[in-house]
Amino acid sequence: MRRAEHGDDYGLDAGAAYTVMLGWHFLVFIAYIVILDLQSTVRVWYDNSPFEDMLILGVNTAPALLGTLLVGLLLVRSLLASRISSAVVLGTAAASPMFLLVGAVTVMHLR
Repeated sequence: MRRAEHGDDYGLDAGAAYTVMLGWHFLVFIAYIVILDLQSTVRVWYDNSPFEDMLILGVNTAPALLGTLLVGLLLVRSLLASRISSAVVLGTAAASPMFLLVGAVTVMHLR
């Protein structure tokens, strides 16, 4: 996972860190789709169905998730100079804004 950049200088492979971060974002997206599919069978006779509520939530939080993706890309870029030697740790650390957003939205939605 390490590659030579400048002679004897070894740096972390940035592609692996980006892949880990994008993998976390992809897993959150897939989990949301699975939950939305599970909610599609539940019907209520009053107000919005859980499916409609989840769809509205997804549309409202999509710009924020795009923002966390952009922040994660900037974090990978800035953390490459740190002493973190594992692409998995670096990519997961860069995905932390997305984890914080998902946690906050989940807490607000469950209230």
